[in-house]
Amino acid sequence: MMIRLWPVFVIALLVSISCGTRVPIVTTPEYPNFVFPGIPTTYGGGLQLQDQQSAWAFLQTGDLNGAKHRFEELLEMDSNFFPAVVGLGWVDLAEGRFQEAAAQFRLALDQKEDYVSALVGHGDALYRLNDIVSALKSYRFAVKINPSLLRVERIVAELSLQVMTDQLVEARQFGEDGRLTDSEQAYREVIQGSPGSAFLYVELARIKQQQNELSEALVVIGQALALDDTYAEAFLLQGDLFESNGELELAVSAYTRANAIAPSELTADALSRARSGLRAVDLPTEYREIVTKGEITRGELAALLGVELGGLLRDAGSEVSTPIFTDTRNYWASQWVIEVARAGVMNVDGRYQFEPGRVVRRGGLAEIVAATLLLIAEFDPESGRRWRAARPRFTDLTSDHLNFDSASIAVGADVLDLSENGRFLPTRVVSGRDAADVVAKLTDLFERVR
Repeated sequence: MMIRLWPVFVIALLVSISCGTRVPIVTTPEYPNFVFPGIPTTYGGGLQLQDQQSAWAFLQTGDLNGAKHRFEELLEMDSNFFPAVVGLGWVDLAEGRFQEAAAQFRLALDQKEDYVSALVGHGDALYRLNDIVSALKSYRFAVKINPSLLRVERIVAELSLQVMTDQLVEARQFGEDGRLTDSEQAYREVIQGSPGSAFLYVELARIKQQQNELSEALVVIGQALALDDTYAEAFLLQGDLFESNGELELAVSAYTRANAIAPSELTADALSRARSGLRAVDLPTEYREIVTKGEITRGELAALLGVELGGLLRDAGSEVSTPIFTDTRNYWASQWVIEVARAGVMNVDGRYQFEPGRVVRRGGLAEIVAATLLLIAEFDPESGRRWRAARPRFTDLTSDHLNFDSASIAVGADVLDLSENGRFLPTRVVSGRDAADVVAKLTDLFERVR
């Protein structure tokens, strides 16, 4: 059997430790938050737990020089005794030497990466050095190993919120500055620390949308909805992504969910737009080109109304005979011309001509809008009375003007607007885009009341 022989100087040192200076008795620890660096079961050297406890007693009674001397003596006996290195780290921390403390704890962690006392001490030192992210990483590892560290657990919660807030501000700022790659990376780091926050996925999906990576954006928004399937904003963005991809049926479904959860003008407009786009897929080319035109004609306006408000118009004209036209037989939108005429929204002149090619001006548009609003008012009489009673102040229309009453109703319902100086501009030509916006407002009003 081999007998381990200790050098004479080591024996002398042990005698000095055990007999030289009396170990103080700890009544109230000077540093109650410090974590005692115990001896791991894997340690195979000659030092004992009592040796480490003796050095720690000096620290906890406030004798930092005595503690430092004891830990250094232990290291002289065994240079690989990393619990003493951690003890020195705690001494440095108590003295406010945070850089030196962090280095000591790091030395110990290089030998045993899951050594809890070193992890906590490393976190404390890094926190004092304002390296919050690294401190949080060290704290989290310590709590994962030992969940009973209540102080550390509390610090983890507080720092996680602080780090997430700082990183979120940074991620948003990167996005505003157009640094989309940096923004994406910052969002992913925030999500790593708070994987259960649906709003973070929504914001990341917006960044992916700006990068024109729609497929990946849809994956990310799907993760948000998996966390919260009542998140209206997530459904709204999902609908926008589907719409951009040309997947209009899925867009309508997503917008419908958003509008059902949190109805607003934004969700209603998006739903109306997607439904219109879906309907327009099978519509004539002439219809799809309307919004691009600088001037809209009566026939084109009839098409917009017929497609978007077909249900309202058909109900209103269900018991009315089909008018006689002499100029729309071969017109591409003749079916919708019939619908608006039967509903009384657009009139035929005494010569039985609809004049589908005549340009629409704001005065004529006001007449059509007012007639449509009165049909909608049959479903919502209170709004109808309010629209009829509205008396906007026009600077270019008097009460005896041909379009005054209709313009008052249309402006009173917020379907048509005035210029900055209060002018209605009845002779101004209406563009296809403007007409589409007006019909969208009418559709929204009808959707709300029917």
